[in-house]
Amino acid sequence: MTPGIIISLYLALLVGVAVFSSRLLRQTRGDYFLASRGIGPFMLLMSLAGTTMTAFSLTGSSGYTFVKGIGTYGLMGSSSALVHPLIFFLVGAKVWALGKKYGYLTQLSYLRDRYESPFLAMLLFPLLVGFIMLYIVMGAIGAGATLEAIVGLRYEFGVALVCIVVLVYVFFGGMRGTAWANTLQTLVFMVMGLVAFVVIVMKLGGPTAATQSVVENSDAVISSRAARTGMGKGEFLTFLLIPVSVGMFPHLFQHWLTASHAKNFKLTVTAFPFCLAITWIPCVLIGMWATAELPLDTNRNAVLAIMVSKHAGDLLSGLIGAGILAAMMSSMDSQFLCLGSLFTNDFYLRLFAKKEVSERAIVWTGRVFVTLIVAVTYGIALLKPGGVFNIGVWCFTGFTGLFPILFAALYWRHANKYGAIAATLTVSLLWFYFLPTALQGGFLILDLHPVTFIFAGSTLALVVVSLLTPRPSQAVIKKFFPMKGSA
Repeated sequence: MTPGIIISLYLALLVGVAVFSSRLLRQTRGDYFLASRGIGPFMLLMSLAGTTMTAFSLTGSSGYTFVKGIGTYGLMGSSSALVHPLIFFLVGAKVWALGKKYGYLTQLSYLRDRYESPFLAMLLFPLLVGFIMLYIVMGAIGAGATLEAIVGLRYEFGVALVCIVVLVYVFFGGMRGTAWANTLQTLVFMVMGLVAFVVIVMKLGGPTAATQSVVENSDAVISSRAARTGMGKGEFLTFLLIPVSVGMFPHLFQHWLTASHAKNFKLTVTAFPFCLAITWIPCVLIGMWATAELPLDTNRNAVLAIMVSKHAGDLLSGLIGAGILAAMMSSMDSQFLCLGSLFTNDFYLRLFAKKEVSERAIVWTGRVFVTLIVAVTYGIALLKPGGVFNIGVWCFTGFTGLFPILFAALYWRHANKYGAIAATLTVSLLWFYFLPTALQGGFLILDLHPVTFIFAGSTLALVVVSLLTPRPSQAVIKKFFPMKGSA
């Protein structure tokens, strides 16, 4: 009863954020989708942290550690702490400057302009939507499993509840409501993650005793993991490419555009590794200790929630449960809003708007599409397509493959639309070629993760085709590389 009341109050608080932020909303697409580019440094940090650390970071990391072992942190946690801030610095700040100068609202609007190709934007649109949908479904699955484990709410009702709450504050508050909610939720899940860690480790007798229990139970654990295929060196090394995906997240691109000043990125670059560490490390350790506490056939998506429910009292279970939900919802909201923006600005207005459309009508078009996406997300989540970690990895694999297109657009004058189209087609073909392997739960080819081949194929196609085809126009080179001339 108590956990349910606490989580209900937390969800009600988020709805309150929506009501308040809706009063400040100006019915323009610049305000609805980008909060009029007025987000400060702390809120930018919280928004980016909340958007990137999701169900994958909490339920996914603990569940995958439960199955694969402590090396999970090396796969994604430690590498992300280095790669993500670097991308925020090299890509995010540059994107912000271009967006402010030329008025870009979305990732596709920039790439269409830079590569002089509406066709490229239309080619990328379904891929980006599909990959984001996988990301959103990952959060919905984690939310449903968490509410079922902590509150006892049936999975389908839990997924519906979380989707509806997120929809409410995105629908009414837009980017401003999303940024405020993300700030609150990021603080909640980081604090509650630490609380969960401290409570569980104390109940287990301290870190030494908890780890000793794992060692004593190691024979059964090792045997089980061997049956599920262990983690080879090739897999471990190629996983280092996965964090690169953050550079191509359309929802992250949209958050970069909301910053009020370029200097706002300084706090994000310096503080992000700390935010990531205090989120990942406790969850990975809890997943490791769970191997001595839970049956090895436990639903990996619910490992963190089950450990919380088992070792924390009702009050703490409710607070920690709210923290786990906060991590999932803080990414789902940005992704819902991003899809609404992509559809409205890069699809509807360019292909179907027959006449001048009012700003209010544009905002409502985005809202309607967001509502549709929420309904589709709910339907897919009911199918329970797999483990949160594996879904996340396959989603990130697609974004990693597309990242060379954005990076080259920013730093290579010779990159042209032919190379970008070739790279996009390469990613599409390889991603779907490897999809059956992913659906079967196996990602390795020659002990290498498919992201290796997809990223390499995309980069090769972009470089080779760009070199063999005409350079971008002088107008594009002067516009995006003004200090380097036209050479």
